[in-house]
Amino acid sequence: MDNAGQNHWLSITAYVVISLSVLTLLLLFVDTYFPDRSSNLMPRQNPPAAADRARQQNLFFRLGQEKAAGKALLVYRGLVGSSEFQIDVIIPELDPHVSYPYRFKISEAKKTLRLASRNYRLITARTAALELEQIQ
Repeated sequence: MDNAGQNHWLSITAYVVISLSVLTLLLLFVDTYFPDRSSNLMPRQNPPAAADRARQQNLFFRLGQEKAAGKALLVYRGLVGSSEFQIDVIIPELDPHVSYPYRFKISEAKKTLRLASRNYRLITARTAALELEQIQ
């Protein structure tokens, strides 16, 4: 009788562990292939005043998307591990087919980073999106 009760709890525990593992893998899959489109990654509904726009310019990247920054093009390549992200810089005047990869630590990029002769500050870095604020 004692052995039957032990087997019952063992099977319940195994069922719970397997269910949690499957749920975790499902959530990982969904986050990887269907990124969160939360409001902090979307442009603001009310545009800032003209003076604020001149002082502050935000760049919003999707994974693999090119954005012009002066005479250079910036391409977001995604997160590298959990603490870094990569941006490629393409300088069309030198060679439009060559990209120069840069990796930044997220903690340091929240203070400041320099790309293509401009200063930026990291706002958000996710698997499929990146937002930078240009600092004058």
